[in-house]
Amino acid sequence: MILVGHQVAAAAVAVTVMVWLLRSRWTHAHPRPALVLWQMGGLTLVLSTVGMLFGFGLAPFRRGVFPALLDLPERWTELDVWHLGAVAAGLLLGAWLVVNQILCFRDTARARARHRLLLQLVAQPNSGALVEVDHPVAVAYCVPGRHPRIVVSAGARRLLSKAELDAVLAHERAHARERHDLVLAPFQALRRLLPSSRLLTRVCSTIELLVEMCADDRAARQHGREPLARALERFHAHGAPGTPIGALAVAGADAHVVARIHRLRQPQRAAFPLVWPLACAMLVVALATSASIFALPLQ
Repeated sequence: MILVGHQVAAAAVAVTVMVWLLRSRWTHAHPRPALVLWQMGGLTLVLSTVGMLFGFGLAPFRRGVFPALLDLPERWTELDVWHLGAVAAGLLLGAWLVVNQILCFRDTARARARHRLLLQLVAQPNSGALVEVDHPVAVAYCVPGRHPRIVVSAGARRLLSKAELDAVLAHERAHARERHDLVLAPFQALRRLLPSSRLLTRVCSTIELLVEMCADDRAARQHGREPLARALERFHAHGAPGTPIGALAVAGADAHVVARIHRLRQPQRAAFPLVWPLACAMLVVALATSASIFALPLQ
């Protein structure tokens, strides 16, 4: 049962780091390193939770999880009801998580495909991935994927100055090039599983804000902070409409927009946390420990 204890320790490390991230202020000054920790922590927590169930349930076989599962149809009579229950719970949880991720990816991909089809009918091609929609409401968003589309409405062109529009487009191009949708996807899929969880909703909201800040930083480096801040103010004042499913909009949740404007106007000077490398190293060890149970003998 030693490796099962290791899974518990790995899960504890992941939870500790994620709680620290939720309570830290440095993350807004350094969103990219924060997102790295969020991704590693989330993966570690999921693997260790499934690993705990399999580790306990398959411990009598004294083999790795995968070899033990292959032996299960012939040797299941060697397990008592508690071990069988743990194995069943591990299989159900693992299948639940994997199937949910697949369904979320499928639904999102279909929504994006339908939206691209709609854009072909109503939008005017501009240059490359940029398309313009002849609509009075001011919107600007990115439909990510292998063939991304950056959509801007006629209303947004009238609302923004050239410098502001260039900053907005740079923001959306950052979403498309850096594939921020893939960063968000696993967490959004988990929120779909537990929509009533306030904690998970807060985690997803935090990660969405960090992703927007990453795109803000890329746009600010190219066009300056003030044009993007003014553009966000204009979108906020005019009331940005809802974002299409699977898209990433420059002006989404009102609370996020206000926080981003404040960050652009008054950038934090928070020093890079010295404990970040330590947290990263701890999560690497925890992640390796979580994954090892699927191959190493169970003791």
